[in-house]
Amino acid sequence: MRFFALLIALGLLAPPPLAAQASGQETKKPESGAVPSEQIQTERIKVPEYLQAPPRSMANQPGYVEPAQTHALLTKLWQAEARVKDLTTQIHPEKLKMPAAALAGFNSNLDMLRRNLVALEKSRELFDGRVDSEYLGFETYAGISEVLPPIERLTATVSRYNNLTLEGEFNQTWNDMLTLQQSLKPYLSFLLRNHDQIFLTMETNLYGCQNQLGYKNHQAAGSAKYMRNVLPDFKGRRVPKKAMNSETTPKSKP
Repeated sequence: MRFFALLIALGLLAPPPLAAQASGQETKKPESGAVPSEQIQTERIKVPEYLQAPPRSMANQPGYVEPAQTHALLTKLWQAEARVKDLTTQIHPEKLKMPAAALAGFNSNLDMLRRNLVALEKSRELFDGRVDSEYLGFETYAGISEVLPPIERLTATVSRYNNLTLEGEFNQTWNDMLTLQQSLKPYLSFLLRNHDQIFLTMETNLYGCQNQLGYKNHQAAGSAKYMRNVLPDFKGRRVPKKAMNSETTPKSKP
């Protein structure tokens, strides 16, 4: 019952119309023995005016972008990912003449970057299929955050061993990734804010419906009435089974 009242309050479901007789129409008599059914009275719940106002156009809200623009941004992200993958294949740690400990750390960082790129690619592809999903947008944003630190560490290592060409290219890819992440943040904030506002509106409507239904039920049923304590009046007397059996059993003759 509360669910249908909530739908009526949100304007998603109209109350069933009352059956009305047209003027001049003859009233059908019920069959013999049949009891005419009473018309069910439905009550229209008044929704507060501040909840009846339609939401503002999404295009006017800060951070909103068209789906085509979001797809274009994700295409640029895909290009940046491809560039980073290409750079990882151009690194040859054995030619940098690093100590054993530094080489182990370098290889570990390189493996981490490759794993993070795989996770980012998966999130980006899913988000590209559903650009209105705040969850997938957050996963893509967080995936970029996981990729940036390994790139920065690789750039520092390459710079230490005087490979200026790779250093410049790694710096450029790091800047591209950071720029794309900053471009994605306003749209992600829009998605999260819009979802929060929808949830708050539904919660407010449900709370209002519960209050109004509770008040109407209280008016219809009235307040609780106290009943006077009355001692029960038992009729008859309970006879124990043993006594009953002794009375019904015939006595033997002497």
